[in-house]
Amino acid sequence: MPVFAAARRAAPFGLLAVVAPLFATPVAVQSPTAGKAGTPPEAEVRCADDSVLRVKLLDESLEVVTKYGTVRVPVADVRRIDFATRTSPEVESRVAGLIAELSHADYGTRERASAQLREYREKAYHPLLKASKAADPEASRRADEAVRFIQHKLPGGVPEPREFDVVVTDDCKLTGLLSASALKVRTGPFGEQSLRLADVRGLKVGAGAATEDVAGAPAAPANMMAFQHQFGKELVGTITGTTPAAGGTGVWGTDVYTLDSSIAAAAVHAGVVQPGQTAVVKVRVVASPPQFVSSTRHGVSSTGYGNYPAGGYEFVRR
Repeated sequence: MPVFAAARRAAPFGLLAVVAPLFATPVAVQSPTAGKAGTPPEAEVRCADDSVLRVKLLDESLEVVTKYGTVRVPVADVRRIDFATRTSPEVESRVAGLIAELSHADYGTRERASAQLREYREKAYHPLLKASKAADPEASRRADEAVRFIQHKLPGGVPEPREFDVVVTDDCKLTGLLSASALKVRTGPFGEQSLRLADVRGLKVGAGAATEDVAGAPAAPANMMAFQHQFGKELVGTITGTTPAAGGTGVWGTDVYTLDSSIAAAAVHAGVVQPGQTAVVKVRVVASPPQFVSSTRHGVSSTGYGNYPAGGYEFVRR
């Protein structure tokens, strides 16, 4: 049985400043590399299904529509983009239709709708969450079952919907909406492609964005013991990934960890960071699973443990 010890409370999160020049018409942000021929920047793209792609960005600039006007940012200056949550009209219509069929008089229709909604995963999650509170008991039950299924399939957490795109450069952060519906990219296996914004969650170029993140984020606590029973509580903080030595700080669980598990070691186990890497992580307190499962991942071995009523925590993929 792990020994639960009190943890330091996390520092409050800093508010992200919205930086945008006050222009009514599109204005190009002058890049020090503008006009110079060069290799397209390489980026790591996190897709909506949590897979990761390595691509080269082929657009010369991106147009960001902000509340203060439209700004054109050279792609060479981009260090990170956190994309707004987008769902194609076709998918939205299909999900809505399937949710309506959860209360259909025909049993087979209800079964097919339930199965197909599960396949949409995070794209159906928030509409299903709303449907789980429906007055119709059959529709509510099926929606709740689908929600739990999707949560199990996405152990890193279902991302909260984002209203705006956030584009980060070395010296500014723009909050608004990209005017394009897709990015022009080149991939190794498939050549030039059009990457739809509805299919991606985030993009990072080099190490500049990670450095900016770390500079503005508070230190994460050693563990989450200070947040017992605070289900849904989320913290953002900086950690440096570590691999526990024999007899050192422990990790209990897989994907969902006991509250006294070392965040720095659990982050390595979960694949969020590498040993020695300093990064910003987002952690959420969740209900304890029936059993914390042991496993070995990324050089970290976790231990199993039984249900703990005070809860556990998981990493939220950003």
